[in-house]
Order: sequence, then C-alpha cells, then structure tokens
Amino acid sequence: RQLMIRLLYLSAYNLFGLLGWAHILFQVVSLVASGDITTLWKDLGTEVKYVQTSAVLEIVHALLGLVRSPISRTIPQVLSRLAIVWFAMDPLYTHTDPASPSKAFAVESHYWIGIMTLTAWCFAEIIRYTFYGLNSIDAKLVPFPVLFLRYSAFLVLYPIGVTGEILCAWSTKPLLEAGKCASVGGLLSGCPSGPIAYLWVFLLCYIPGLPFLYLAMLGERSKRLYPKPAPKLAGVVFPTSKAGDRSTTSAAKDVFAAAAEAVDKESAEKVRKEKNWRFGYARHVVQNLRLSARSEESALAVARAGLARLYETFDFIRPDGSSVKLGQAVKEKPAQPFETHTVRGTRPRPVKSEIKVAYKCFHTGVEKELSGAALEEQVDKWVQWGTIEPDCGEAIKEAVRNPEWTNLSNKYFVLLGATSAMGPFLLLKELGAHIIAVDIDRPAVWKRIIEQVQDSCATVTFPTKVKVAGQTGEELYKICGCNLLNQVPEVVHWLTSNVPTICNGQPVTIGGYTYLDGELHVRVNLACDACIQALVESYGPKNVRIASLCTPTDAYLIPDAAAAAARDNLARAPLWQKLLQAALAPLKRLVPNQMPPVKAANGDVLNMMDGLVIPQGPNYAFAKRLQQWRAVVARSMGCTVSINIAPATATASVVHNKQFAAAYGGMHVFKPMEIFYQETSNAVMGALLIYDIHSPNSAANSQVKLRNPMELFSRNAFHGGAMRCLYKFTSVGEIAALVFYMGSYGPAVGVSLAACAAALLGRAFTN
Repeated sequence: RQLMIRLLYLSAYNLFGLLGWAHILFQVVSLVASGDITTLWKDLGTEVKYVQTSAVLEIVHALLGLVRSPISRTIPQVLSRLAIVWFAMDPLYTHTDPASPSKAFAVESHYWIGIMTLTAWCFAEIIRYTFYGLNSIDAKLVPFPVLFLRYSAFLVLYPIGVTGEILCAWSTKPLLEAGKCASVGGLLSGCPSGPIAYLWVFLLCYIPGLPFLYLAMLGERSKRLYPKPAPKLAGVVFPTSKAGDRSTTSAAKDVFAAAAEAVDKESAEKVRKEKNWRFGYARHVVQNLRLSARSEESALAVARAGLARLYETFDFIRPDGSSVKLGQAVKEKPAQPFETHTVRGTRPRPVKSEIKVAYKCFHTGVEKELSGAALEEQVDKWVQWGTIEPDCGEAIKEAVRNPEWTNLSNKYFVLLGATSAMGPFLLLKELGAHIIAVDIDRPAVWKRIIEQVQDSCATVTFPTKVKVAGQTGEELYKICGCNLLNQVPEVVHWLTSNVPTICNGQPVTIGGYTYLDGELHVRVNLACDACIQALVESYGPKNVRIASLCTPTDAYLIPDAAAAAARDNLARAPLWQKLLQAALAPLKRLVPNQMPPVKAANGDVLNMMDGLVIPQGPNYAFAKRLQQWRAVVARSMGCTVSINIAPATATASVVHNKQFAAAYGGMHVFKPMEIFYQETSNAVMGALLIYDIHSPNSAANSQVKLRNPMELFSRNAFHGGAMRCLYKFTSVGEIAALVFYMGSYGPAVGVSLAACAAALLGRAFTN
C-alpha cells in the first residue's frame, strides 16, 4: 500500500510538471509566432511562478528518500531557478524604468532573453519529467529516445539556459541601483543595503556551480548511454530463471520460499506471489525471522532448507564455459590445484600485549587511544547510553582483563577476504596469529599483506598459482592469491587439504569478510559459505570455529531490555522529534522501533527489531540471511560461531556517498545512536572475536543454551544504538541528513538572513 501511494504521488507530480512546462512552451511559441513578445510575463508569469516553485517539492522528495536524486545537486538547481524567477524575471518584467516611471523598464532584448531562458527550461523539464514519470513506474518503460535525450539534451540546453539566467540577473542591475527590488508576491518591500553585492555573489556562484552540475551529468551520461559491458559470467552465478535470464529476483524469491516452506506453506506462497520484490522483500525477510523464532526446530528447518536450495539451484560456470550446480562443483577435484607458501614476521612478539581501541567520536571529533581501565570506562559509558548491549560490554571488559588471551601465537585464522575493511587482519597480525589468507590475486593486495606480516610477529600462509622457488618482491606478488568467486573448487580443495597440516591438528577459526556491491555480494558470500561448509565437513565441527559480522540493518530477535529501552526512549523523545513523527507518519518516516513480539511454541515471548534499510536492496539482505543460516546450522553441529552485530561504520566506501555521510553526521540526535570510525569498529569487533574463541560462557559456544538459535545474533551486540533507538533505523536517515545540513550550513544561512533583516530594518528606520 505504501509503495502504491508513493508511485501514485510521484506519477501525479511528474505529470503536473510535464503538462505545466509543455503548456508554457506552447505559449512561448505562440507569442513568438504572434510577433508581440512584450506580453511574455503578463501572459506567462503566474504560471511560470507556480510551476517552478512547485519544484521545491523535489528537495523534499530527495530528503525523504522518495527519489534517488542527490541532494547536493537538487538544492542548488531548484534554488537557482527560484532566484531567477522571483528575483530576476519578475522585477525585470514588472518594474517601470527608474529614469522614466511612465515607461516599462524591460525592452525587447530583455524579452528575448526571457524567451531563450524559458525555452531551454521547457525542453529540459519536458524531457526530465517524461523520463522520471516512466522510470518511477518501471525503468523498462523508458524508450531509448527519451533516455538519450535525458542524458544528451543538457549538452546544449544547460549552456543556453545558464546564459539566459545570467543575462536575466545582470539585466536587473539598473533596477537594483535605483532601489527597485523583487517583492516576491508582496512579501518583501524595498531593497537590502548593498543589493549589487548580492547580485555579484549570486552570479559568482555560477562559476563553480555550472561545471559541477555539467560534469555530474556528463558522468551520468557515460554510465547510462555507454555502460561498461557486463563481464563474462564465471564462477558462482545465479540460476537461470524460467524467462531464460539469471534473475536475482527469481532466485531470491525461490530460496526464501523454499526456506519458508519448510515450516509454513502459506508464507512460502506469499513469497512466490510477491510482485515487487525490490521494495517488498523486507516483509518476507521479517517473516522468515518470525518463522524461525517459533522454535529451535523451526529455525534449523528454515536454515537448512534455505542453504540446500542455494546449492541445488545456483550454478558454477567453469573456465571452459560449461556449467554445473554449485553443490556438485565444490566436490570436484581441480585439475590445477594451488600451491602453498608461508611468510613469517621478523619482529619478536611483545612481552606484554593488550587490547587497544583507537576511539574518535564521530560527532565531536575528540580522539583518544583506550586500553585497560580507560577502555573499560568507555565501555560502561556505551552501555549506559544504550549504544551497546550490557553483555557486549562485559565481553569486551573480560577480554581486557585477560591479557593472556591476546597471545595468538598458537591460534589459526582463515580469513576469506583477508584485507576487507571490516576484517580482523590488522589486529590478528599485531597479536601474532597464524593467518591463512585468501584474497584476490592482485599484486598490490599481496604486496600489502606480505610486507605488513614481515614487519610483525605474525605468520601468513596463502595459496599460490605455482610453487614458490625463490621468487621475491613483485615476482612473488604476481603468483599469490586467487579469485574466490571464480575458483571455488580450487580454494575448497586447497583449504581442506592444507588446513589440518598448517594447524597441526589444532582448531581453526574461519571467517568470511568479503564485500562486493549488488548481486556480486550474494555470489561471493555463497563462495565463502562453500569454503566454510567444506572445512567443517572435512576437519570436523569441533575443530572449526566460524566467524562473521552482522549488520545493524537487518531483522533480529532482541533482548527484552533492549525492546523496553526503545519504548522508553520514544516516550522521552524531544518535542521536535515527536512533532516531526506525527507530521511524517504518512510518509513512514520516524517510525517507532517497536514490533509485535513472537510467541514461541514453548510459550516464550521473543522481541524483534526490523532494521532493514530498503535502499540497501534485497541482494544485501539475501547475503546476510545466508550467513545467518550457516551460523545456525553450524552451531547446531557443535561449531563455535562468533557472529556479532557490528555498528554502522564510516568506512571510506560509505562516506564517499555524500548522502550517507550526511545521514551519519546527524544520526547522533536520535538516542542512543552513534556512528563509529573504521579503526574503532575493527578494534571492538576484534575484541569480541577474541572473547568468543576463549570464553566458555560466550554465546558463540554451542554448549551455551539459547531460547532460540536466532538469539545468537543479538548476543554481545555492538549495534551502535540500533536495537534501542526510539525509531527504526530505516526511517531516520533522511531526517538525520537534514539535521546535519542544518548544522553545517544553518549558521551561514542564519547570518545571511540576519544581515538581510538588519538591512531592511535599517532602511525602514532611515525612511
């Protein structure tokens, strides 16, 4: 229903814009044809004001996430147009000549400037609203001519339009000098002091503004009209659908339906009938959790069925182009198995080691390195504020109080995606672990891995394409690593053949830390899962510990205390948040972080949270569900499973997106949310991993009793406040971004408004 309302609203808005600008264009052409253009503003002015001013809604759309338009481009485009309409065109065509009050100020050349400007605007907007209107319904409805014009017409229309805007604004200079300024429909009277300065500031904004917008559109043009050819499919791939393509939607629906059908046929049928998976997937992910929460048997049935369906349906394309099911591919013995090489660090292990956390507050910027009592004190603050769960705080403190746990010289870790931004490679290296590294076969990656290990007390073992026979430097880096996505059978064979020997029969921890965008995330996570499953089967559940990270943007069972805290935080919300919550309720923004609990088969009442962020897309949720299913199954087999929720983290790839960066910048106003820098997240998640593999009391230990297997993911949760936040994670992003923008640019705007007000008051007193 919400999606339908959104679609109907956006369709109506785009249709209004299209018809409005089309009618303006018709009138402009009619005026030119009539030979009398001096009635331009008299005939069109009111309509132009209404149609252009309505574009303010586009800023609202971007802020609320109704559209994907970047706010950094939307705001300047809309505001500059409004400034031209209300502060340039309107006074230019309505004021009389200061030198001769009985005559209109505008002359014929001024009207031709207006016609040039409006014509460029009309063509640009007709094309844009046609494209958006069709694209909002279904991208496939956009015909190529419309797509081509959307990303090509600007090459001509932008320069024409901007030239007209600049000439319109500059033409008002005599009026400003004579004290004749815009009235904005009677809202303003008189001129501020120094109006020419304001004109120059406005015109100078075009110097950075036009290249910024023009280059951004050129980039979009390149991506839309000349996309890079899709790489040839290889390795782990989505199955072929009934339509003959490798649809991610069909595959995801099939797997989720199979998982649900293990315990509830009605839920499975609803998955299959879902017509809008891209935006409707979240309810099925939540329902998958509800089904699992019924009992331990249900959780295991759902997980096993989902995993089985993945291996039954997903394909593996061999180098020769032939295809087999993934379940068969992982059992094949490769024709060219990997060799093995080991590099040992040159530094002695420190006599004393301890857990250290580099902590820089994302909101205040205050930075410090924490260890010992200072770290414990900060952990207590996080617990008290609600940023982490109490058991998470106790786990970190126990790791701090047991410095002998940081001696990892006799511990073995397989890292799938060794150099991942959120992986524990750097921490394990510093603590002297033996790292079995699996990473992409790029020389730059292996140069970094090998050089960092050589300058440490750690050891790293890794696969090589050929046997190492004295190669060093670049010659060595060229033969290191593998392509996990495309070489699953080879990696599986290498791990199962070598890990028992490398580890001398001791337990090993295998962690999947890979991340790729879109559908690649599902594929590479499934490749990791194949490695994990094979190692558990060959080396034994008691010898294999599994490690991974959960995201706060997912659906979980949560502790009763966390659910109660979310309700309490909502009740204590600041007045401005309560008012916004009421106003934005129809738009599903600032939605209370409360869900009906699940009543388990044994009578237990289990609380839930829905932190799914729709824009992240169904593939991300699919990949994370795969990890959870594996964790549940492996723990039931006796594996230790360290899979803790990590906080929202400002990694370089995340903050590179200005909208995400802005949302993170304002997130702190929603108690108890806190965003963390990568160094902090790495350190605290590493501390939890150390706790999980050492403490018999950790929920990672399969002997520790849980009310339901799905509770594993809420234990020791360093969620950054997501569980206890008063509003759902997915509903606060746009408001948080707005708070950030107001905090960043509000003071400057306030000073400008105050200056204008002071100038107006001064003029009033002078008169």
